[in-house]
Amino acid sequence: MTTQVSVQKALTLIQEVEERLARLRELIAPSAGVIPDAGDRVLADVLEGGAALSRAELYEIAQKHGMDRRGLGGFFRESGQQSLQVLPGTDRIVLTPYGAERAKRFLDRRAARTYEVPARALQRIAEASFAEEWDSPEDSVYDRA
Repeated sequence: MTTQVSVQKALTLIQEVEERLARLRELIAPSAGVIPDAGDRVLADVLEGGAALSRAELYEIAQKHGMDRRGLGGFFRESGQQSLQVLPGTDRIVLTPYGAERAKRFLDRRAARTYEVPARALQRIAEASFAEEWDSPEDSVYDRA
């Protein structure tokens, strides 16, 4: 029980430190206000929101991450890799396969930096499923050896 309490305290401290670091990063951010990886953050929000959105929704997401809407043109560029594409005849914007891959990589990097309580009960679940088949005819071959 004390171990669980200690783990919870450690996770709480880590969360507080991460919040303080985020506030410090905001204070030392360049005067333009653009957050590092802002483009990847925008793409990740688009992916998490269903990979399709309106222009107004895209502008809101960009503003949330400190990007000016004029800077969004790079997502739609025809030369090189295109991250976002306007559906013809609509106001809908969708992620391209490249944009989805870029967003997924960002989300994977972000997930790798988070701290979670390990699920200790999983081994018990696995043990129960193996125990059911322990006395099966297939396994009895190994019992004779």
